[in-house]
Amino acid sequence: MLLLAVAPSTLGLASTDAAAQEQPPYIEFDMTGFTGRNPFLTTDDRKMTSGGEVSAQGSAGIRIDPKTTLDLDGKLAYRRYSRRYGDFVTGYARTAIDYRGSERFSARTEGGFERLLPLEGGTGSIDAAIDPVSLQERYELKQSMRWRPDQYMTVSGEAAWSRLSPQGSLLLRRTDATSFGLGLERRLSGTSWVGLGGMATFSKSADRSESDSAIFVLKAGSRIAPNLSIQAETGVSKITRREPGRPNENNPFQLTTALSVCYDPRRLRVCIEGRISPVVTSFGGIQREKVLTTTFDFQTSDRGRLSASGEYRSVPSPTFGSDAKIVRLSTTYEHRLDDRFRLHIGADYDRRTGMTTQTQKSWTIRAGVTFRIPSR
Repeated sequence: MLLLAVAPSTLGLASTDAAAQEQPPYIEFDMTGFTGRNPFLTTDDRKMTSGGEVSAQGSAGIRIDPKTTLDLDGKLAYRRYSRRYGDFVTGYARTAIDYRGSERFSARTEGGFERLLPLEGGTGSIDAAIDPVSLQERYELKQSMRWRPDQYMTVSGEAAWSRLSPQGSLLLRRTDATSFGLGLERRLSGTSWVGLGGMATFSKSADRSESDSAIFVLKAGSRIAPNLSIQAETGVSKITRREPGRPNENNPFQLTTALSVCYDPRRLRVCIEGRISPVVTSFGGIQREKVLTTTFDFQTSDRGRLSASGEYRSVPSPTFGSDAKIVRLSTTYEHRLDDRFRLHIGADYDRRTGMTTQTQKSWTIRAGVTFRIPSR
């Protein structure tokens, strides 16, 4: 996943341990058709638009030696619309090397490239509220380490570089960011932990503007019931900005907080997450973003799965003073015909408020088939 938020996994809600595991290679081919209204949330499109997409996606995990694992993951997709918007080539390529020197020390090196439409990234972005049409390329390099001095304490650190590169946009600017983070966690029991963390991020845009942020948080997590877990963090953040020909903007310290609640009985998982924190964007550099997400996943049968998600994002608009907002709702039903073929059908609803108070809406219905090699 590309580093868009200033607060990365070191400050994340989950206290996880990325163990290196060898995964068998696979490749999937997908063909999807869709139809809807105003797919790019423009101000002047009210006609129906149809289209199709073909894609190939693969992944493999390779054990280099007893302590090191290499993970490869990629996707290539071609999409064409029946009118106005033409065609797009999107996809991603990611690699990660996991090294476990001992039970006490592990390290992970990651690199990734992604070419996507802002509305449809695996990692959501408020950039879609400003310019939902322009393709965006994202790059990331990241190094993280974890050290356990004893069975209760974990010290983690990371350094990351990322680039957001909008293609042909008149509103968004290429933005590079470098971040450094440090975290400390202590396990209180088999189901609870507490910790603290800090993160500093420095960004620079193609228009020579710069923005920096600093975050400090306290965090905790617990499985309060067999099927219910809660994780939270709270602290302060500070954003500073510098633009050529203007005085520096030195904002005061502000509240940074996040909360996640997950309910996961057998066959069902429901999660609600909220966050207020600085993020790196292509519009004005680092912004204070508000995010609320909901995910629902239900195993309807041995062959069927129903999933749904909702997402709300907003940042203050530096131009008009009102918030730029993006709302996305999505649902998908997938049915496995056999060990190779799966059918899927779904619907999406999108809404954005960009640089003005005018709101644009879109809906899409889609259906497709996926073929997997080798079979599950």
